[in-house]
Amino acid sequence: MAAVLLQLAVLGGLFVYSQYPLWVGTEVRLATVPVDPRDLFRGQYVRLNYALSRQPLPEMELPRAGDPVFVRLQRDGALWRADGVRLREPDGERLYLRGTIERVSGGELHIRYGIEAWFAAPEEALRLERELAEGGVARVRIAPDGRAALVAVEAGGGESAP
Repeated sequence: MAAVLLQLAVLGGLFVYSQYPLWVGTEVRLATVPVDPRDLFRGQYVRLNYALSRQPLPEMELPRAGDPVFVRLQRDGALWRADGVRLREPDGERLYLRGTIERVSGGELHIRYGIEAWFAAPEEALRLERELAEGGVARVRIAPDGRAALVAVEAGGGESAP
């Protein structure tokens, strides 16, 4: 019986961990560009890329692949953009995204935030791929600790109000 309760507790904890940004996060809109719509093993999805996924190396710090990184966000009209990067978690600062350094090359950090794929039904994924060819907007909720969850993906440049 204890083993079953432990398994339920672990599953419940994983669920809460993944849903936390959706429950308490601040919603932001990020400009995005699709990369690839299909994965043979995971099904139909739209792979997304963000301008804030590539950031200049922070001064005086030596980042490595796998290190956590924190990207401060600044509102720019209806969208949000990167406004600085650091390798230590900010103390009580404004909104920021927590990511992981994928690689360091050409004086830039290549960062993954966990919001790079939007899964959809096959027809929806293909439709989104066509509609997002000129760019789109990802609606993302960001928890106070910087973790993000993708809420929606929309076609267009995001010039309308959030």
